[in-house]
Amino acid sequence: MATPKAATKKRSPKADQQPRLNRQDWIDGTIRKLSEDSVAALRVDELAEYLNVTKGSFYWHFKSREDLLEAVLAWWRTLMTSEIKRVLESLPGTGWERLANLLRIAISARPDVPGGPFELTLRDWARRDPQVARVVHEVDDARIALVADLYRNAGLDDEAAQEYAFAQMAFVIGARTAFTSGGFAEIARQRRIAEALLLPKHLAPDCKC
Repeated sequence: MATPKAATKKRSPKADQQPRLNRQDWIDGTIRKLSEDSVAALRVDELAEYLNVTKGSFYWHFKSREDLLEAVLAWWRTLMTSEIKRVLESLPGTGWERLANLLRIAISARPDVPGGPFELTLRDWARRDPQVARVVHEVDDARIALVADLYRNAGLDDEAAQEYAFAQMAFVIGARTAFTSGGFAEIARQRRIAEALLLPKHLAPDCKC
């Protein structure tokens, strides 16, 4: 007598259609979600729905909502410091041309760029959470040091490099509140203003910016 074949468990069509997210997918999705809403409003079930997966998928990668937020904060710190430094160091060109590339990165439609929509949400979060405020302060110091190095490499003295670096960060963050539509024409306008203020032609006459 033939041995009956083991029954094959049927998967529902809905289960087959669901994407399989890894840990970084959840972090990236949270950054996109927080670019549209506050940290206080973030809920795991709504995030899962936003990403079109089941809530159970979340717990394969994170113990809790707080665990996810800590991972998101750690990723942002890495992205805004060592990762941006690595990208800039890999770019060809003069110090001024690297500064121009940094402005193009920062002033774009992406949610996770320096001064972008996610950062505005994060800075609002920092007003209510001392631990987050400490991370933001550390990142600000690291970013100013990185940009000041670029200005020094471009030929400015230490004092001028520090002042231009501070002005660059202030513009990148502040422009997001002054220009709110986020359209391509507005982004182009922000870049023109930023280049006029932060890449002055009398200091960088040969820059292909």
